[in-house]
Amino acid sequence: MEGASLMERIGFPALMAGLYFCLASITAWASTAEEADAHYRAQEWESAEQAYRSLSEQSPENVIFKYRLAVSLRHLGKFQAAEMWLDEAQGGVVPEAYIEAERARLLATKGDRAAAFRALELAAEKGFPNPSALESDKALQSLATDPRFAEIIETMNKNRVPCEYIPEFQQFDFWLGNWQVLGPDGSFQGTNRIEKTQGGCLVLENWQGAGGSTGTSMNFYDPHAGEWVQVWVSPAVQLTIRGGIVDGSMVLTGHVYYVQNGDRRPFRGTWTPLAEGVVRQHFEESQDGGQTWKTWFDGYYHPVEPEAADRN
Repeated sequence: MEGASLMERIGFPALMAGLYFCLASITAWASTAEEADAHYRAQEWESAEQAYRSLSEQSPENVIFKYRLAVSLRHLGKFQAAEMWLDEAQGGVVPEAYIEAERARLLATKGDRAAAFRALELAAEKGFPNPSALESDKALQSLATDPRFAEIIETMNKNRVPCEYIPEFQQFDFWLGNWQVLGPDGSFQGTNRIEKTQGGCLVLENWQGAGGSTGTSMNFYDPHAGEWVQVWVSPAVQLTIRGGIVDGSMVLTGHVYYVQNGDRRPFRGTWTPLAEGVVRQHFEESQDGGQTWKTWFDGYYHPVEPEAADRN
């Protein structure tokens, strides 16, 4: 028996029974977690409490279970236990901002307005990014008429969409809109739709040329460099240009790259707001390293309704 294998010593059936028991335990645990989540989403708080309490005992390192247990307990009016489990949830993967927002709900439900406001202020300070969830939360309705609540919500909005509160990100707003683009002689060149996305951090361009050409550019303010950046991509041409406001115009310089032949040349674009909402876009390139410049495109953007731009 000295050289007998593990399987021979304990018997193959016993080994398989042990493996089956382990797999069954893992499956049961996973099923319980799914059931707990289902109870939580359905706001079945008694069932959620029981499930998350069991899960927290099985997996004490999982702070998400503890956080959701605290939420469930608050809804059941078990405030002391909720506060204890919320403290247990700190220091893990649940962001501190969310811990403090839940603490504010708990304290407000208990009627401790002063402490609830301190928790909300701390949540905002730590970057809580979803103020609409708090504005509509019944647990915080007792705080909503206080001017401090509006100030906290404003701070949280800045966490959610900081670019909308930074003046430099608004410098290219004069180019936003739906446009019919005409040449200097009034000839139709195409349509362009310029819109903000990503919480006001990105100006997105979609061009449709009269002859069937297309192109898309991403434009954004780079706060580290203190410059605007445009990256344009079309089937034939790519641009990477940088710069900023010069005498009321957006001036970006860099290089144009011609995809087919591989040429790379100095390039600059100038956008100038004119009367009656018109914007001039003047592109130039240099074939001698920037010594002289030649007009590459000269277009006058006239605002139109979205439907008119789509028809063109």
